[in-house]
Amino acid sequence: VDAETGNIYLILEGACGSCASSTVTMQMGIERVLKEKFEERLGEVIQVDPDNEDGADGGKPKELTMDAVQVEVKRISQAITAMGGVVRVVSVDPIGVVEIEFRGPNKVKKGLELALLDVEYVKHVKFVS
Repeated sequence: VDAETGNIYLILEGACGSCASSTVTMQMGIERVLKEKFEERLGEVIQVDPDNEDGADGGKPKELTMDAVQVEVKRISQAITAMGGVVRVVSVDPIGVVEIEFRGPNKVKKGLELALLDVEYVKHVKFVS
């Protein structure tokens, strides 16, 4: 928050950070609610990319890595476990194929698949036994 201008700088995480609709979400959702609450004291709501502050790639990988997949699985693993699921990453191919071992409800499996497809460079999630 910039106290002088009233601008709010947001870092959107997870699926929101890479979603093409994130600007609409910010303007129609977050900014609208903040304006209702803070009225004239609010400036702009601006999305910030912490990995790309100077326009460079920030040293981000150029292909899919096991670490990127593991980070996402770890982020959602408590929810998966709470809903009766068990997950293990079997392999990650740099071209975008992730092999997952999963046991649990189909709805949780679908949610896991969608979450993994939001990871940069993931093109296909293959469930194996």
